[in-house]
Amino acid sequence: MPAGFAITAALLLAPFALSPLPAADPAPFDLPGPALGISVTRNGVTLPIGEVPALAEGDKLTIAADLPEDQRARFLLLSAFLSGATNPPPKDWIRTAETWKRKAKDKRLALTVPEGARQLVLFLVPETGGASDTITDAVRGRPGEFVRATQDLNQASLDRSRLNVFMAAIRAQEDTHPEYLRSIAPRLARSLSMKLNADCLAQVIEQQAACLLENRDSLILADVHTSSLSETLVGAPTDLALQLSYTREGGLGYYSPYIGVVRDIARVFGAFSNPQFGYLPTLSLRQGDRVSLLLNAAPSFAKPKSVMVVSMPAIGPDRPPQLHNAAERPICATRPNAVLPVEGAPLIYSTGYARNMKVRLAAASGRTLDVPVKARPDLGGYVWAGAIPAGAPKGAVTAQLHGFWGFDPFDGPQFDLQFPGDTGWSAGEGVPLAVGRDNKVVLSGPAPACVESIALRSGNSPSRPIAWTMADDGRIAVTLPLRETPGGEVAIEIRQFGAAKPVKLPLPVQAEAAPVEPAVTPAPPAP
Repeated sequence: MPAGFAITAALLLAPFALSPLPAADPAPFDLPGPALGISVTRNGVTLPIGEVPALAEGDKLTIAADLPEDQRARFLLLSAFLSGATNPPPKDWIRTAETWKRKAKDKRLALTVPEGARQLVLFLVPETGGASDTITDAVRGRPGEFVRATQDLNQASLDRSRLNVFMAAIRAQEDTHPEYLRSIAPRLARSLSMKLNADCLAQVIEQQAACLLENRDSLILADVHTSSLSETLVGAPTDLALQLSYTREGGLGYYSPYIGVVRDIARVFGAFSNPQFGYLPTLSLRQGDRVSLLLNAAPSFAKPKSVMVVSMPAIGPDRPPQLHNAAERPICATRPNAVLPVEGAPLIYSTGYARNMKVRLAAASGRTLDVPVKARPDLGGYVWAGAIPAGAPKGAVTAQLHGFWGFDPFDGPQFDLQFPGDTGWSAGEGVPLAVGRDNKVVLSGPAPACVESIALRSGNSPSRPIAWTMADDGRIAVTLPLRETPGGEVAIEIRQFGAAKPVKLPLPVQAEAAPVEPAVTPAPPAP
């Protein structure tokens, strides 16, 4: 084994070697809990929490419990800003709201992120005398434990969002077109960085979906964009990290705090256990302004009462993902289900962080046009959100993916797109044609990626389809069968995706010259 590989493997496995894996898997987060409604305002712009990847100093948050009308248990809603593991927060960084109050201002939290804050953690606590003071003392006494908990729970929540999208897509496909799972499942797994059991796709159709979703907690692989582990592995190749995640030492593909928070939560919060309260981690599923909580244990309303711990996005700058263009050739923009394939950021599919995404089309004339797009994990990229406007440019077009990542402008990769047009096609090699034999002709045009079919029309005869191939440079080669074709007009009809009528390309024809017989030299006379 090369020395570099051994060092990298040791670094990757070191975090897992510190604590042995338990014999049994922890309980999954599959118990629905209460919900919260949260919005964030920055510089006069308000977004739902589901579209905010990171908070910033000065952000204003409105947080309210979303409880049913017949809610009988009363909950205190507490918030605590943190400024690192070694710096206890001041008391005024911890706020409380009584969710059962009638007045909105009394039952919700209105917060402003203070200068120096780096994390925000929320608590839902059954009403108990002295609860606020007890939690305040716990947070200020050991802030580092809560810093770690909110970081890990936030990462685990993002991991769970990917798992949910993967499961929903597999189940939807099972209900509609299970025969397509063989082609869709690998794209889903690649888009969302999920572990795919390829053996499942060899089973009968009726069993494939259930097989793909077995051991669902072990399906989640590292998301390079959000993985704090990958950022510590300087020079470690991503594929190596993913390979090692399949090993038992690497968590059997669990990766990340998704399973770690469950494994370590007793140790993290054990120091705060007392006869009155116990701490219960939650995963936060953020869609729009609603935060749905998932629990891995039923909360207790008898002593010790359960304190539900809710993570929020980190406070500080957030780097948008580095999306990559995965297309190997120019893309026909008008082809049905045309996809702009991207790699590098599973969260564009499982969260609302990438919003208002569009593709800017730039024509050679300098004119630009923005067209909305939406992410499709089952297709592995972005697709048009609606019909392409009639004023789209023709021919070869440079396209730029752009939008917002949370509050900040976000630029994605560029793509080479092609739009069909009525002009610009020509025949080069092989022209003029000769009747009585097959003719090989090379065609050039502004949008070869959009060619759907090619047909040959001779004189008044009906058109007949002909085979064609496209080279890497976009030129199209066809062989025109003219052995039985009499002289007269010959035309090629090029049908393009998204074009109402085919392009008709007349070709000049000449009669094939008769073969020249070799001259015969007469024999000299006999002597």
